[in-house]
Amino acid sequence: MLISRLPQTNFNAHKKQQAQEAVPQLHLRPQLQADTVSFGAKIPKYDKTFFMDAISRGYDSAESSLISAAKEFHRALKKVVNKLKAYGFEYDEAYNTKCPLKKKDSVLDKYERQGCAQDMIRGTIYWQDQQDVLAFKKFLDAMKEEGWSISRVRKIDPKTGNFIKGISFPDLEIRQEGLTTESLAPLGEFIQRAEISKPRESTYADWQVRFVSPKDKDHECEVIFLYGPHYKDAKELEHKFVYEPIRKLKKLHVDRNIEHHQKGSPGYVIASNFHEIQKRLIQFISQPLFTNAFNADLKIKDAEKLPVEISKSYAALIMNYAKGISKVLPSYYSQVTKELLKEEQIVSSIKASPSYQIRPDKTISKREIIETRKEVKDRLAHCKERDTTKIAEVINDLKQTIDRFVIKD
Repeated sequence: MLISRLPQTNFNAHKKQQAQEAVPQLHLRPQLQADTVSFGAKIPKYDKTFFMDAISRGYDSAESSLISAAKEFHRALKKVVNKLKAYGFEYDEAYNTKCPLKKKDSVLDKYERQGCAQDMIRGTIYWQDQQDVLAFKKFLDAMKEEGWSISRVRKIDPKTGNFIKGISFPDLEIRQEGLTTESLAPLGEFIQRAEISKPRESTYADWQVRFVSPKDKDHECEVIFLYGPHYKDAKELEHKFVYEPIRKLKKLHVDRNIEHHQKGSPGYVIASNFHEIQKRLIQFISQPLFTNAFNADLKIKDAEKLPVEISKSYAALIMNYAKGISKVLPSYYSQVTKELLKEEQIVSSIKASPSYQIRPDKTISKREIIETRKEVKDRLAHCKERDTTKIAEVINDLKQTIDRFVIKD
């Protein structure tokens, strides 16, 4: 299947190289020097437009075969869940039939962020007691009986930047309070290496595991364990009205670390406005949505239903933050372009290039500086154009969010 092979033929799996070839990011880190700001920057080296168009076409052409593979996966899921109903597992026939694959937008986004999207087939299982490790062991054992084994992954050693030698890890991510490596002991040494983290700031919590097809070892299928149908509905709403605008904001070619910008500068305004938008959307929408859904699925008695709403004053504030980003983007790029086109920055960019590292003659000619400066200028103009389009999309998304959740008169 073409689309499942693209990551191997177009991207190196090594995280360092993924980072270099991901969505172009400027990562500007100004350091204050008296009254001036100096920039150290990683300029985007590649335009992924052609590649992403190829992924999009690949998804379209592979969709029918992906759906066929998904049906096989879901037959196994349904059979396993029917065996294990006593352990609290539930299969939502209607939802899984409607959404057997990751949506194309999600696949393309994952390619941009990580360089691959191997888990395009997905399934959703409801499971209320997500602290019950023994129940999960029953699930894994039953899937193994059906021929599905948990996928193995390798991890990067943060100290060396290389893969950890001789050790593989289960492709299992657990976002739960109270679970530890010791909690997973009944699952065996291999599964104990799973990634365990706290729920997201939005309070969203789940288990996610990927299985390898018994027929196609390169084909990975993901299962997400949610508390129940209310949690599933909350996840869908949160994705559309919170996750999407935040995801698009994160694609702006601006360092979002406020400390890396001089206070009051365009970069500072963009970074601080981003964090305010994210904080308010999580506060007023995500957190109450997931809290209410958890209480409803677990049928917690006397649980107070939290309002999922935005006041008119906060709605106006959120929109002003987004419009503020749009307003300062031209100034931001004017400042960045001026700094990055200086000769010392261009020379640094040339010296950091792989071609310079391997060439025997380290002399940098005037012509090379001129050509590189033009290349950098063109790339910055491209980034500016993309960011201008992206913030316009965000403003439109936020209008929809506010229309959906603002307190009506």
